[in-house]
Amino acid sequence: MKEKFDFEGLKSRIEFATRKCFGENMEQHGANLCAFALASDDGAMTVVPRINTIGHLEKMQQQDAQYKDDYEFSSDEWFSDDGANVEFDDICRVLANEIAKDGLDFVSFKKELFDSCVQVLEKLRGEQFFPEDLLVLFSISDTFESVENQVKWAKRLNPGEKAVRFEHWLTDSF
Repeated sequence: MKEKFDFEGLKSRIEFATRKCFGENMEQHGANLCAFALASDDGAMTVVPRINTIGHLEKMQQQDAQYKDDYEFSSDEWFSDDGANVEFDDICRVLANEIAKDGLDFVSFKKELFDSCVQVLEKLRGEQFFPEDLLVLFSISDTFESVENQVKWAKRLNPGEKAVRFEHWLTDSF
């Protein structure tokens, strides 16, 4: 019988890495931080952090005002994916090893991974670990994930106006 993947253990690892990463970035950027995300890919082989700074956001928006919302809400456009590198590399290795196993129910695995990332961010948001005005997202690069799920996640992680603006940006993008 196939052993079930330990998502509770993975959530603990993601939470530890997220706390460490955010702490490192707060030390370096302080009040200049304006956004934090955990990001994955449609192949469910990665979980990486992304941060954005007010300075980077303003610079990018001034350079190309037509895409100002992309620079705010697309974590691919953000300042950095640095922090807790060893911990996030280990998480990615665990995911890659699991994906490589025969007989994996990939659809269920991916759904559980994405849910786990959102749950960790939601837990930290609920503990007021993140500043209240910080945009917090779970994002997926090159995805076929439904817009509805992405909006639902953003609403779980952010106060009213930020989530509404994210929803408008995402629905206008597709």
